[in-house]
Amino acid sequence: MRSILTTVLIVSQPEEVRNLLPWAAHLAASRASELTVLLLQRKKGETRLVDVPENSQPDDPELIIQARLSIQALATTTVPAESAADPSATEENSPEATVAVPGELTIRVQQLTGEHWTSDLIDRVSQLNPTLLVVPAPAISKDQTADEDWQTRLLAAAECDAFLMRDDATGVEQHVRVGVFVTDGADNEAALEYAAQLVNHLGGGGTATAVYVEPNIGDVAESVGQRQLDNALNRLLGRRQREVFRRRVIVAGSTTEAVRELKPDEFDLLLMGTRDLRLMRRFFRASPVSSGQEGAPIPAVAVVKCGESLSSRLKNRATRRLRSIVPQLSRGERVDLVSRVQDSSKWDFDFIFLISLATLIACLGLAENSGAVIVGAMLVAPLMTPIAGVGLGVAHANAHLTRVAFRTAVRGFATALVIGLLFGAAVQTCAKLEWLAPLHESAEAAKTGRLLFEGTPLPPFPGEMESRTQPQFYDLLIALASGAAAAYAMGRHNLFSALPGVAIAAALVPPIATSGIALSHGEFARGGGALLLFLTNMVTIILGTSLVFRAVGVCSQKEGPNGARWPRHVLLLLVLLSLLMTILIESGRLSSML
Repeated sequence: MRSILTTVLIVSQPEEVRNLLPWAAHLAASRASELTVLLLQRKKGETRLVDVPENSQPDDPELIIQARLSIQALATTTVPAESAADPSATEENSPEATVAVPGELTIRVQQLTGEHWTSDLIDRVSQLNPTLLVVPAPAISKDQTADEDWQTRLLAAAECDAFLMRDDATGVEQHVRVGVFVTDGADNEAALEYAAQLVNHLGGGGTATAVYVEPNIGDVAESVGQRQLDNALNRLLGRRQREVFRRRVIVAGSTTEAVRELKPDEFDLLLMGTRDLRLMRRFFRASPVSSGQEGAPIPAVAVVKCGESLSSRLKNRATRRLRSIVPQLSRGERVDLVSRVQDSSKWDFDFIFLISLATLIACLGLAENSGAVIVGAMLVAPLMTPIAGVGLGVAHANAHLTRVAFRTAVRGFATALVIGLLFGAAVQTCAKLEWLAPLHESAEAAKTGRLLFEGTPLPPFPGEMESRTQPQFYDLLIALASGAAAAYAMGRHNLFSALPGVAIAAALVPPIATSGIALSHGEFARGGGALLLFLTNMVTIILGTSLVFRAVGVCSQKEGPNGARWPRHVLLLLVLLSLLMTILIESGRLSSML
């Protein structure tokens, strides 16, 4: 039994019904699909999804009245016989060549009402099981973010194909002219297929044109663009589908510039496939919204977002479920968090002064074998902030913050290591002059130390130092949990009191100080072990902070295949490094046991 396709048009204003219903009807008819018109209306009470009766009622709102009128207009419009028989007919010899939707198209009208229907819209639409959504483009302003309207939120969550569309009442003509911008996006194939289906369905001399934008690289730009366009069409379409399309190359710096170069009456519909919300907004912003030169009609504009694969749908469902459980940061909280972490991650005098004092305190605490002094060094050390800043930059796809924070973390590590080396060398010199005792424990403790290959005992350092020269797998888990706790607390002012405890648990400066002291004593194995402990902490803290920041809503708006890829590569690298360090830690533990 063949499954029934369902196209859903979602509108909230009468003019949206009037302008978009003909397009949605023809898209549905071209795919042999049913059409459901979902009318959104804010109304007191709980959210309800009800069928709209065919017969008019005295208290029908304007939205329902316009929906009935638009459906009646579709049903009564006819195609002149000579126009249908002659594909070359034009507007001059057939001025009423508007195509009626085939009579077998089933149109159903439903209404979603309630005070808070926007929060329930995604779940209600999923109940309709659509295969194609047609959604009106939102009003776009420069100050508005991509998640501040129900249209783009719905589009981002949609698992099926979706059209985000705007039409200034140009109408659907039989000889419709569709221009499809072929970009580097992932949805070119979907946009081309919908254009071909629409033109073939309407017939009557309609045209479909594949438009490619080539940068101005000289006198060969147009030829190179033509070659690129041919390659793209050969890759995306079969031979019969390719024959539907004309080719057009525009030499311009961007798709936005290319749209502005088009003549207002050149196309009836401009189409582009992308999942990038920012690119969608730029495409609509570049398209004019009022009549063109000498009153020429402005073309309808639409963006196609291809349906998600099964793996993507499962991922999106898991993400939505997680975000419904984990409290999300508001936009103001995200802005404050990024600004605060970026300021605190700068390499300036304050950071240098604090990291130097923290390392010196840690060195003294290690020399005295005093856990309380070492805890004090952990509280003074500012190294946690830039390391967490790297995780925030990766989660937010903020390359600038990632670079600034990573440079500060590396410089802080180098500063602490140099101070540890100098402290260890100074202690050695003072011990030779008998001003200070050496950093080894008593002779009794030396007897329990490990043996060198020559059979002589290797005197251990004080316990606080020795414990940091032999990292364990538990240290990796502690750092991962510390990073997660830091990320969760940093975004919420009421949890700032938890940050000192996180700094103590993370233990970043003491391992660096231990490594510097050990290396100054020629204990390269112990110094390497302490260095491995710090690197383990740093890598897993970045991984933990990045994952939690994303879980609480800190992520780039530029998601999907067209989004920045480097954060995903960085996360994969962090996971691989964590696995590598786990292997090194376990192999070192086994070697010491043997």
